[in-house]
Amino acid sequence: MTARWRKAATTAMSAAVVCALAGCTVDNSRLDQTQAPAAITVGSGESAESQVVAEIYAGILRGTGSPVEVGSPETRAEYVEGLGAADITLVPDFTGQLLHYFQPDSALTDPDEVFEELNRSLPEGLSVSDYSEAELAADDAAPAENVVPLMRNGVLTEDQVKALNVVAGELTSDDLASMAERVRVGELTPEQAADEWRAAR
Repeated sequence: MTARWRKAATTAMSAAVVCALAGCTVDNSRLDQTQAPAAITVGSGESAESQVVAEIYAGILRGTGSPVEVGSPETRAEYVEGLGAADITLVPDFTGQLLHYFQPDSALTDPDEVFEELNRSLPEGLSVSDYSEAELAADDAAPAENVVPLMRNGVLTEDQVKALNVVAGELTSDDLASMAERVRVGELTPEQAADEWRAAR
């Protein structure tokens, strides 16, 4: 042990002895502080629907105590790359389109089957949680296009994933269509539409 480290250790021990003799107490509050919540970046696609749902996800996740920012709209190829590079934490997508991106030959159309096959098709490090009943309008021959969060594994906490699943249970196709149309005509921004939706819950 160097002289400097011996001196530091002696000083610390002396302070502890003095404190004990004086009957003083030690404030352990700093020791009990938990690690700050991880920052989250929510990406979005280029459609009004994706941008609105991104803002809904962001607001819900802010309510769990994490700092959240929403990235600029990107193509699917761009935000999938961002997820892989850890630049994006999660992004809303649509089950049928996402399955076709990873598995172009898929002919599935049933919502549950599309979701199950999507889970099997995702690259390592990515996952989806519960899909929403909300979906894009499509004809009967098209695959299901339910809203789903595409996420990097190991970033969100269990409580945060559960919070997103609440959105899946409450967001409807009518909600999605109405909000997206109001954004497209310039009546609302995606953030304003998301705020209105959350306030009505």
